[in-house]
Amino acid sequence: LQWDWVVSRQRYFATPIPVWECQNCNYVLPAREEDCYIDVTVTPPYIEKCPDCGGELKGCPDVFDTWMDSSVSALYNTFWQRDEERFKKLYPMSLRPQSHDIIRTWAFYSILREHLLTDEIPWEHIMIHGFIMAPDGTPMHTSAGNVIDPMPLLEQYGTDALRYYACTCSLGEDHAFRERDVVHGKKLCTKMWNLGKLIEMTVKERPERVQLKPIDRWIMSRFTRVLETVTGYYETYKFDKAMREVENFAWKEFADHYVEMSKYRTRGDDRSVRYTLYTIYLGILKMMAPMLPHVTEDAYQPVAEMDGSKSIHVSKWPEAERIDEEAEVRGELTKEIIAAIRTWKSEKKYPLNKELLAVEIVGDGAFALKGYENDIAKTVRAERLDLLEKAQLDRCPIKIKPVHAKIGPLFKTQAGNVIAEIATMDPEDVMKRIAEGGFEVLLQDGRMAMITDELVEVVCELRYQGKAVETIQVGDLLVVVEIK
Repeated sequence: LQWDWVVSRQRYFATPIPVWECQNCNYVLPAREEDCYIDVTVTPPYIEKCPDCGGELKGCPDVFDTWMDSSVSALYNTFWQRDEERFKKLYPMSLRPQSHDIIRTWAFYSILREHLLTDEIPWEHIMIHGFIMAPDGTPMHTSAGNVIDPMPLLEQYGTDALRYYACTCSLGEDHAFRERDVVHGKKLCTKMWNLGKLIEMTVKERPERVQLKPIDRWIMSRFTRVLETVTGYYETYKFDKAMREVENFAWKEFADHYVEMSKYRTRGDDRSVRYTLYTIYLGILKMMAPMLPHVTEDAYQPVAEMDGSKSIHVSKWPEAERIDEEAEVRGELTKEIIAAIRTWKSEKKYPLNKELLAVEIVGDGAFALKGYENDIAKTVRAERLDLLEKAQLDRCPIKIKPVHAKIGPLFKTQAGNVIAEIATMDPEDVMKRIAEGGFEVLLQDGRMAMITDELVEVVCELRYQGKAVETIQVGDLLVVVEIK
């Protein structure tokens, strides 16, 4: 900032400086406006001699500094001196996106030049992004052989998958390239496409706004919060945060939970679920559209007529619904209960569609789930679901397991005799005697041996109203599961 900008360069390739110089007195003859885009080393001047001394005029061999050209990009893009109406509408521009390596050059020279020409700063905001580095974090160079060719990636994963990766890179920071992020981007695109097929089968015409059911109010309130957050991120150019916010909601809350909870209602004439599915899926597509333009456009087309736009990219931004904090609390609890039961099924190696005789949700807060019973029961495939403040569970012994690792070293050759004796005993009696300190068994040599809780494990099952059950703790609530 402390010295003049020297705009000439002594290079072969660049934009020629359109002036001829007198070889005697250094008089400078500029090209006329109508023929300024010429190479003065080839094109003769429009007058034969220097008007001051009559000397020879020769084209300047220097070329412009590259930033002399690019510093007018804001003027060029807003039709300066070509379309005054457009220029007034578009200038100053709203945003200049660029990398951090040319702040001193492109950014500064553009501001300087446009301010000199128009007396205005050429844009409202400047967005600084970083470099994509080699996978090991070093700069890409052809000589180093570490350049990532984007074309095979585009052919294998698609444009939107690569755009997904770019959108997850934070502004102002360099990022080591990770192909797995592109792979994940493709999975997200596939997920959104498959969701669209489900919505297309469920929603045949534009649903009207109706009184929403409790679980629909939950997801709609969550959608509204996400929409407000994502909109704020877009307005401040935080595309990485916008992408993660909408992806997390679309995949983990909407697809993995709400869609699974609502599938049983899509087979009937439930207007609440149709309105909710349509509104939220359409909103998710629109939030993703600036970052994933191709898959969102394809997914939008089946509902384009319903929404009233030919393209998602000219459609209206989603409208926020009402935030319902109470519905969010109850809906989150419903989601946690269902997730816990599904996780329990997976751990037990049961298929997720395994039917259950009954589910009892026990605790002081159980009645907060009033109105959500069907959503839980239908999703976890329970024939009956009860909300209880209290429940009496009985712990019943069903089997005695000798601890071989301790009985063997302690009793050696008589270990088999000890194990055989234990096997003949009643599990309930063993549990009672263990609680009292242990019991004795007769060894083959006539001695008595004391059996304590270190030598046996009493296997128990929980029973509720005489039936075997399993339990899952979810916060302060106990989920009691009766297996079919």
